[in-house]
Amino acid sequence: MNYEYLMKHISYRLHTVVRRYTAEFIYIDSFCGRMGFQDCFTADELKDFFTSRKDISFECPVIMSFNGRFLYVLVPGEKYQFIIGPARFSEEVYLRWKTEVQKVDEAWLETVPACGFKELAADVLLAFNICREELLDESGLLTANCIRQETDDELRAHFSELVFENREHGRRHNPYDQEFRECASIEQGDLEQLKTAIKEDYLGEYGTLAKNPIRHTRNLGIVVVTLASRAAIRGGLPYEIAYTLSDSTIQKLEECSDIPTLFHIFRSAEFQYAQMVKDLNEQKAGMDGKDKNPHINRCKDYIFSHLHDKICVQDIADELGLNANYLSELFHQCEKISLTDFIRREKMNLVKNLLIYSRYSCSEIATYLGYSSQSHMGKQFKECMGMTPNQYRRVYGVREFDV
Repeated sequence: MNYEYLMKHISYRLHTVVRRYTAEFIYIDSFCGRMGFQDCFTADELKDFFTSRKDISFECPVIMSFNGRFLYVLVPGEKYQFIIGPARFSEEVYLRWKTEVQKVDEAWLETVPACGFKELAADVLLAFNICREELLDESGLLTANCIRQETDDELRAHFSELVFENREHGRRHNPYDQEFRECASIEQGDLEQLKTAIKEDYLGEYGTLAKNPIRHTRNLGIVVVTLASRAAIRGGLPYEIAYTLSDSTIQKLEECSDIPTLFHIFRSAEFQYAQMVKDLNEQKAGMDGKDKNPHINRCKDYIFSHLHDKICVQDIADELGLNANYLSELFHQCEKISLTDFIRREKMNLVKNLLIYSRYSCSEIATYLGYSSQSHMGKQFKECMGMTPNQYRRVYGVREFDV
């Protein structure tokens, strides 16, 4: 095992110091890729911060907070022990293990690198797992270092209290069968059934998802959109499209602070999912079961993930490990449309969306979607829509985006 390379790898990724000790905690060496960076603690001082604690078992990495402002990580091993740091988290993270030291120089603290928890965890787990048969994952690292011991007890206690409180006040949730019908409507692309399901009236309620009414409505919207996206995927919508609409809707929910508008945003997403599934069902009408092929779904996933690129049939075939001519013929048999026409149609759908809702110029849209030129896109668009992109934007574009 090349431990020197491992130390350099972690140091360069986290921009900090990596120290190595023997299994008995005798200091060996250290590495820091940052020229001139100085730590305020010696190797022996850092060792003592960890080994003097009687409440720590060194069975997994220990992330220790210093004054609540920076941290070091002890990574135990059978042959070597490593201490990584100093570092700071770029987001708020609760750490179980804490120590207080004398006042740290503010100027030095400004030089301590910041990173996200996942970024730190990836390198800590690499150093810990590299010579072990039983692997520790991020969840295990979190549980050992970032979850208060009383959290699980508090969760169970709160659940019991809420059950009792709901019974005491006669509160109950809406029945599951209503939610089931709502999701089934989206899965089947049935817009009328979706309208009916949403309008169903019950004595129950949604439940309290937050004490603040706006946060409660946002959380409700996130739940509804998540369920709707999964229903649409079950209905055949490519997962990339389903997840992207979910991301977009949730971002808009987070930006909105008006309760009626919040309801409108997530209800609109439900109907958009149902419409997409309905469109897919209409496209598949008349297909025999034998025509359905897993290669086609993978082909579509590739197309939807690369709509902003110049898409070639050969590239798709290479990705799927198929002959290009075979893929083209298979796609035509299954979808009743040529593969190139399908790519063109989906690109045109994206062009229309950008013309309606974005501020991008026609030239920028052409570049973004991988067309060789604006005129190339314009020619295809007119063949498809019977009007130029600029004409289409003048007719259908959102007024504030008109160019």
